[in-house]
Amino acid sequence: MLVPELTVADTTRAANVLADFGFVQDGGLWHLGNQALRLVEGRATGHGRIDHVALTVPDMDAALSRLTGRGIALADVTPNGPEMIAEFWEAGLRFVYLSGPEGARIELCQRLTGAPAETGQDHVGIPCADLAAMQGFLEGHGARLIAAVDLSRPEGTIPVRFLAFHGGVMELFQPPLADRVREGHWSRLLVRGLPGPIHGPEGLTLAPL
Repeated sequence: MLVPELTVADTTRAANVLADFGFVQDGGLWHLGNQALRLVEGRATGHGRIDHVALTVPDMDAALSRLTGRGIALADVTPNGPEMIAEFWEAGLRFVYLSGPEGARIELCQRLTGAPAETGQDHVGIPCADLAAMQGFLEGHGARLIAAVDLSRPEGTIPVRFLAFHGGVMELFQPPLADRVREGHWSRLLVRGLPGPIHGPEGLTLAPL
């Protein structure tokens, strides 16, 4: 199980936002389908090495209507609503970014073929200055490549790699301009069975769950 850890200044308000998304607290974690998150109180100045957590949804329009009806706002990545990546999976992927607790980005994804029947885990998104180094680090700890796509965009080619890792999926992507790592909302990835913290490239930390 991969459990992103979310650092926020106000855990009570953050919990209310997660509840609006449909997460339910159980055993110290927040669960929505097969996706779990942990809330911790602290100082966050950005998104850190983890950029977003993505949830898969069976019906994008219905999910978005329900969530915006609860007051959840679109994030600045997709200010005009859902967009499409035709190159992902077999028939493409619809996606939209929403503003989660204290602005932490939560993405909704709908695969146009093979969409699951329930909302749950899709992936954890990690931008990389050196994708090959990040991929090598994760594969050295048991990750397995499941898809590789190079997106051709006006700003340049964006390599994207999806890796299966401890029952979850990680999306690595290398934007033309590398993001500076800061102390972030999505601060660490918690992994069941790790004997202790592992510090990877570019500020990524894996920690025991």
